[in-house]
Amino acid sequence: MLSVLRIRDYRLILTGQFLSSIGDWLLLVAAPFFVFRLTGSTMATGLSMAAETVPAVVLGPVAGVFADRWDRRHTMIAADLLRTGAVLLLLSVHTRGEVWIVYAALALESAFGQFFGPAQRALVPNLVGRGPELSAANSLGQLVGGTIRLVGGPLGGVLFAVAGFRAVVATDAASYTASACLIALVRFRPGRGHSPAEHSAETTARFTEDFRIGMGHLRRTPALPTLFGVAAVFFTGNAILTALLVPYLSAVLDSGAQSLGILFGTLGLGFLLGAPASRLVVGRASDRTTIAASLGALAVVFAVTFNVPHLAGDVVLFTLIGPPAVCFLVTADTSITRRTPDRVQGRVSSAYLAVQGLATLSGMVGGSLLGQEIGIVAAMDAAAGLIAVSAAYALLLPAR
Repeated sequence: MLSVLRIRDYRLILTGQFLSSIGDWLLLVAAPFFVFRLTGSTMATGLSMAAETVPAVVLGPVAGVFADRWDRRHTMIAADLLRTGAVLLLLSVHTRGEVWIVYAALALESAFGQFFGPAQRALVPNLVGRGPELSAANSLGQLVGGTIRLVGGPLGGVLFAVAGFRAVVATDAASYTASACLIALVRFRPGRGHSPAEHSAETTARFTEDFRIGMGHLRRTPALPTLFGVAAVFFTGNAILTALLVPYLSAVLDSGAQSLGILFGTLGLGFLLGAPASRLVVGRASDRTTIAASLGALAVVFAVTFNVPHLAGDVVLFTLIGPPAVCFLVTADTSITRRTPDRVQGRVSSAYLAVQGLATLSGMVGGSLLGQEIGIVAAMDAAAGLIAVSAAYALLLPAR
């Protein structure tokens, strides 16, 4: 898995991902508690999380067209710098009446991220190839993600409690700037097929045609529609749990931001343990077996976790979430990439991110409403059941 680190350009991309994602996780912990402190509202807290998913639904389906047209490296640099400016808007929020600025800033940050994500996903196969190094790179990406959760979660809780929300915002903005600087050092340059000059005179009709070609590949390629459906059900259930996590800690466990950071940290530990395991699993078992088994295990762990209302028990159980989650994510990402030619990689990647965004938005809003109607723990149990449905859905994938 670590052999791909020999590729210089990939090291730069991965390091940039690490820095910017650390900032994201600091804000992920701090922003909901900041909104909850300002408003005291479960709904307002859930909306602060949902605000970041709206651009994925609106822009996600079309952002990939630009990722396939524009220089992907330039797209990532511009997105990072624009996200720096969006995050800094949060420094102007001081009262409950200004909470709308939080929603707007988080939505803008996410909007620029819709262009970064497909560009990064499409660029990585150019740097590492589509053979064993691709699954190794995806596993290593999840290993970095686990490290980020392990460090970023607890650090976000501590930084928010000790230095305040503005220190978290400043750190996140600095991480985006550092990521842009690292990506600027990447030496890879696109070939003629990626030259933006060739598309300078393209019309709206051509844009529509490019979008249609990308979606046509998605519809016609075996396993991709089913895989997208499985992901949609899973991310909906996962979003319900995420939306209710802060109210669960506050109302059920009577805990604060530090406890959320601890849970994210133990989740990161699980991801660290799961990344090497995923490298062994991917390619040995079929996609259907790996995904169905991983999601089934997740459903069981989630069901147990939130019916044991004790922080110490949840810390242990959150560690068990990581390995099956990594196996699902790596298998899905690798399968989608290998089934997609480079010329439409950005469009298919953006469609996948849009599915995640729509599912997350639905789960965030639905989870907030469901928590108020039937109770926090009951709503979390319903979410675990939805993840079990995604495991059953995965059995419809081809055996090979």
